[in-house]
Amino acid sequence: MSNANGPGTTTTSTVSRRKWGGMVFFKVEEIIFEVPRYRFSESSEVFETMFDLPPGSEGNVEGRDEGHPIVLEGYEAAHFDALLKVLYPTPDDLISGTFKLEKEEWIGVLNLSTRWSMKRIRKHAIDELSKIPLDLVEKVALAREHKVAKWFRDGVNDLVSEHPIRPLAELKSRLGIEMACALLWIQAQRPQERTEKDFAIALCSLGCPSCFKSVFHAPLTSWCCNRSISVADYSTIRLLNGTSGTFTYSANRFQISLKLTSLRCSSCLDSCPIDYRPDYHCSSCNSIVAPSNFRLINPLHRNRAIAPELNVSEMLKEEIASYESWDD
Repeated sequence: MSNANGPGTTTTSTVSRRKWGGMVFFKVEEIIFEVPRYRFSESSEVFETMFDLPPGSEGNVEGRDEGHPIVLEGYEAAHFDALLKVLYPTPDDLISGTFKLEKEEWIGVLNLSTRWSMKRIRKHAIDELSKIPLDLVEKVALAREHKVAKWFRDGVNDLVSEHPIRPLAELKSRLGIEMACALLWIQAQRPQERTEKDFAIALCSLGCPSCFKSVFHAPLTSWCCNRSISVADYSTIRLLNGTSGTFTYSANRFQISLKLTSLRCSSCLDSCPIDYRPDYHCSSCNSIVAPSNFRLINPLHRNRAIAPELNVSEMLKEEIASYESWDD
């Protein structure tokens, strides 16, 4: 072979060595796994420390061969196999970009990465599982088992917001009696969600029963609190709770009759903000309108869900804090 540097010159080759660390054998349930040890050392301080331990007095080194594997008691082979897929993806997975695990496999990866302090892999498993729809009880159960603060906080908030809440038997079987009782207690403290279906009222909503035109065309001053009421301001007048108009069918249309005594000033809630008179004049048709015989026109329909928040994070702050420490 010719020397590119010319005759009489000598080149020194630099050898790049990647230390793979040899192979290691694990036994999980009844299955022996043979894998390169370097990824376990890189990803987990637990295994890095384990592999640095000196051999025993008899010179036996666990994991050196199939006859002396590292026995992982209390672990599932399916979980371990899923973790190996993350630690040692195939070339096809990397080239095609199609690497994918099923939900149960990601749960297995989360389980082992949490127990073995594989922080980057744990975070990735949480991110992947967060993309998968989880039942609320399952979400809380997984959060508690694997110390995921966000899942726990969000899952508990959503659970206690359900109406009705899950049966005690379901909560107890999946979360334990203590957590089930805590959820039921928190839910009992939460003000029950209620839905208000009503009309927002403005001066322009108070119509004449004869021509169905607004009786009021100019701003008024509330006689109860001297507040200015514009013709189209839907925030100044409200119906009494539980008030419903009288529905009639006349002049080829449905009509809603309202009494002025059913209205309240939204500022002071003391009484009807409109100065009470024996009758009112409709300038559109010159009719006389009794205070008990207005027609509802131009209403603003509302459908409001009201559910005051309960500070679940404050009530379960110690447990949440203990999970947050896992991601420090």
